[in-house]
Amino acid sequence: MSPPVHDAAFAISRLSAEFTDKSVEAHFSHHLLPQTKAQLRTTLLFCATAYLLFAVTDVLALGLTSMALVLFGCRLAVGVVAVASCVTNYLHPHSVRRVYLTASITEVVGMLAFAPIVLARPAELPWHSMSIGLMIMAVYLYIPNRLVYSLAISVISTIVFIVVAILTGTLSGQEQLTMIMLLILANCFGYISARRYHVIRREEFRVQSVFKNLSERDPLTGCHNRRYLQQELLNMELSRARRFRLSLAVIACDIDYFKSVNDTYGHAAGDRVLVAFTTLLRGMIRENVDSLIRFGGEEFLLVLPETDLAGAMHLAERMRLAVAAAATNIAPGKSVSVTASFGVTSVNFANVVARFPQESVIELADQLLYAAKHDGRNTVKALEFYGRPGLHVAARAVG
Repeated sequence: MSPPVHDAAFAISRLSAEFTDKSVEAHFSHHLLPQTKAQLRTTLLFCATAYLLFAVTDVLALGLTSMALVLFGCRLAVGVVAVASCVTNYLHPHSVRRVYLTASITEVVGMLAFAPIVLARPAELPWHSMSIGLMIMAVYLYIPNRLVYSLAISVISTIVFIVVAILTGTLSGQEQLTMIMLLILANCFGYISARRYHVIRREEFRVQSVFKNLSERDPLTGCHNRRYLQQELLNMELSRARRFRLSLAVIACDIDYFKSVNDTYGHAAGDRVLVAFTTLLRGMIRENVDSLIRFGGEEFLLVLPETDLAGAMHLAERMRLAVAAAATNIAPGKSVSVTASFGVTSVNFANVVARFPQESVIELADQLLYAAKHDGRNTVKALEFYGRPGLHVAARAVG
């Protein structure tokens, strides 16, 4: 389900380059999780392979000595951690946190393993300086991670490398200053580039979310539309209820004599009544759990996960009373009161094992709604759905 589309929800932090709304950031991370995992796997395996191949330079510099073997062990540790990270992410395909954790651990191990290489080969410090610069750019730009983690790992690694380089005493003061300035510049360019990349990806996500929201929601009431119900929501909720053997309720509701409101007061007044009606219903359902759909005209559907028939009937009756007691201001000093009819059904997948078309639940709720209309309106009709024709319990009228 797409996140709510509000300007404030899509605000991006200047420092972290993440959405300030944690729920939107979480949705963004999960949306890109398959792509992020693929990029992480490719980058880690490539970097680990390159790390191991450079063991040849240790042998060329030190010969076949015990120190060269120790350095090979350090390089091998990086490869092992990289492979372990890939395996961990494979075994936990839906965990964003593990992706960032494994990326950070591999980066830290890679940086730590570089310190003994520098100490064992101090004469090649200029080359090591170039290597750490490339590693910093990889951390910022190529290994997917949170920007704040990349920044912390890169800055700390740079400081540690500078300290180790100074302790070796192989560079003059001028050379040390040049090296420090170049590494600071590498961090600055890396952070700026990485931040721009993070912001661009989130801006793209924001635009996609806006367009998706426009295609899924009714522009007048802000409710989900019929297309979203039929193509995504109902199938998703039915599948979830069936998998965990839960109940799922559907309420169809319709404003009574709505045409007379339009004919008497005009369509602008009718729109105000619709908005007030949906606002009232939305305030009585569970946020981020239940869904309100504009099914057509003045008819709406409520999809209520983990709700049995008794619970749905109780909610429908509360809604019926609240609608009848409310009034909508359509002009200064003028208000309109309306009533509504409700058709309620629920399917309990602890008892229903037979497969059925997803439209069947909506059709039954719709039939019950029209039965309520036929019996005088401003009432609730309810019926349990058992998935097969002829196996419904008797209808029970309320109100």
